[in-house]
Amino acid sequence: MMRWVKLLFLAFGFYMLYATIKQVGLENILANLQNVEWKFIPLLFVYPVIFALDTLGWAYSFPKKLPQHIPFYDLYLIRIIGETLNALIPGTASLGGEPVKAQLLKSRHSVPLSDGYASLLIVHTTFWIALNFFVIGGILVTLKTLPLTPILWKSVVAFLVGLGLVALLLIIGLHYGIFQKVHDVGEIFKWWGKDSREKKLKFLALDGDIKAFYSANRSRFFLSSFFNFLGWFAGTIEVYLIFWMLDRPVSWTEAWLLEALIQVLRIVTFFIPSSIGAQEGGIVLIFQQFGFSNSVALTFAIIRRIREMMWIAVGLLLWSFLLDKPKIKKT
Repeated sequence: MMRWVKLLFLAFGFYMLYATIKQVGLENILANLQNVEWKFIPLLFVYPVIFALDTLGWAYSFPKKLPQHIPFYDLYLIRIIGETLNALIPGTASLGGEPVKAQLLKSRHSVPLSDGYASLLIVHTTFWIALNFFVIGGILVTLKTLPLTPILWKSVVAFLVGLGLVALLLIIGLHYGIFQKVHDVGEIFKWWGKDSREKKLKFLALDGDIKAFYSANRSRFFLSSFFNFLGWFAGTIEVYLIFWMLDRPVSWTEAWLLEALIQVLRIVTFFIPSSIGAQEGGIVLIFQQFGFSNSVALTFAIIRRIREMMWIAVGLLLWSFLLDKPKIKKT
């Protein structure tokens, strides 16, 4: 049943993409892309910076300090592989590559799985907190120059409230031992079978690591949030450059707001694999609110999609060279 639901969402996404391209006109998009030419080159240097900042955010989220024998570039490559699988594995809310990150840390650097999973849970809270501040900042710096329309105001406020509550509840749950509760529920429904005691010890270890982080490592929690915020903000450079490539220059503050709204769009359309179609159509609708033509908006979306595909190719290439590939659970 779930497989058919995933396929239905994917088909819907491709239909939205087709309908959007048909409405805008393929010839208009190709004309815009033809004018880009060499200007695409600077764009290739932005995403490595974003990945580096996000990797720093992850490095500071480990319950114990990341062992010095783990080189930063290896953590960087593991994150690229994990994010590639997040984008490609359908029906996992962009989380299908997270277990692979933990498994790679264990197999390559002997990092306990409890530490790996704890770091991934913690970094997701700092990631969402940073996104909240990034979106709020984008709105504040453009209140007078690029005010939101009523429909965008309502959408963004609902998103911020929802995301803020999720992040807060997750932090509270992690701080007070959510995995002990998960184990207790599993006991009631007989999920664990003969492995119940072993599962309990693992869950308790995970709870203990996370509690220790939140109570004794507030500076690293702040640094993780700070570098994740910088990662979000670096996306503003990409927006600025794409508009420059399309000969439609915008200010840095306008680029900030547009990037914030695009990230909101990506998260609320998580149920469509890679947000296919929804991202392109959503960008067109958002840009319409600020007076940009549909052809510029859709060309912008396609350029970002090309960049995304290039980095997915890099991730798959790295994955193909690994000899100790963790198994990916089918969903």
